[in-house]
Amino acid sequence: MEDTSIHKFDFTLINEYFAGLERQGPGSPEATIRALGFIDNLSNEAKIADLGCGTGSQTMVLAQNTKGTITALDLFP
Repeated sequence: MEDTSIHKFDFTLINEYFAGLERQGPGSPEATIRALGFIDNLSNEAKIADLGCGTGSQTMVLAQNTKGTITALDLFP
C-alpha cells in the first residue's frame, strides 16, 4: 500500500498554485462571513482556531466579525 500521509505530500504544488493570488488560498471575505452565520451564540469568550490560515486574509475577517480569541496556524511562514 502506498504511503499517502501528509509527510509525503508535495506542498510545493499548492504554494505555486496560490502564490500569485491575493488571498493565496480559496475563499473570500463573503464566504468567511457566511460560514460564521452557521454558528449560533458565538460568545465574546469564544476560542477560534484558524488552521491553514495562509497569509491570514480570513483571519482578519474573523477578527473584524467576532470578539473571541483567534489562534491562526499555517505550515509555512
